Amino acid sequence: MSQSFHLFQLQKVDTRLDQIQQRINSILQEIENDARLKTAQEQHRRALEKFNQIQRELKKIEHEVEIRRLKLEQSEANLYSGRIKVPKELQDLQNEVASLKRSITTLEDQQIEIMIQLEEAKNEFDQLQQALLQVEAEVAQSHAGLIGEKTRLENDQQRLLTEKQVILSQISPATLAEYEKLREKKQGIAVASVEDSSCSACGAGLTPAQCQAARSPSTIFYCPSCGRIIYAG
Repeated sequence: MSQSFHLFQLQKVDTRLDQIQQRINSILQEIENDARLKTAQEQHRRALEKFNQIQRELKKIEHEVEIRRLKLEQSEANLYSGRIKVPKELQDLQNEVASLKRSITTLEDQQIEIMIQLEEAKNEFDQLQQALLQVEAEVAQSHAGLIGEKTRLENDQQRLLTEKQVILSQISPATLAEYEKLREKKQGIAVASVEDSSCSACGAGLTPAQCQAARSPSTIFYCPSCGRIIYAG
């Protein structure tokens, strides 16, 4: 078989794959745009953001407490080491120790409050996560027809992809590269057929000699008007 024949078969498969993917995307969009699902997803997202924010605040305070505890240990070690003899330095160090203890107490109180907030946020998130799962199940049930169609389309998609691999094995890399370039430039249609002595893609008329050239098993003929590959059977 000629390269044009294999390219024409590839074009038919790719066109059908494009149609299938467009329909799958349309189905997914229709399901995802369900108002119930969008509301539940938004509530779930906000609850997760709230939980993560509180968790970050807790970690920040825990870090600050740890820093002050280390500083307190160092200050107390200096205070009770007996190395400091100057009364004013001792008084300054005692004041620093007292200040650190007050600061730690304040931070620990805040830490407890944030831990309570975190627990509440976690409970809220868990509830909304369960609510989202419930809504997803309800949406799946209400869109059972669409989901069934999507499953059938995905099965067709897999069958066509297998068929495509067989066709690709018959096409040279250079020819395939040219085909892909044309697909990109020509809105997905790189190969056209001859219909009533015309290009099926752009409608330009073809002379008998051009139609004969399009039937050649050894060369690839391009439409003089649109530049697509022409397959004449």
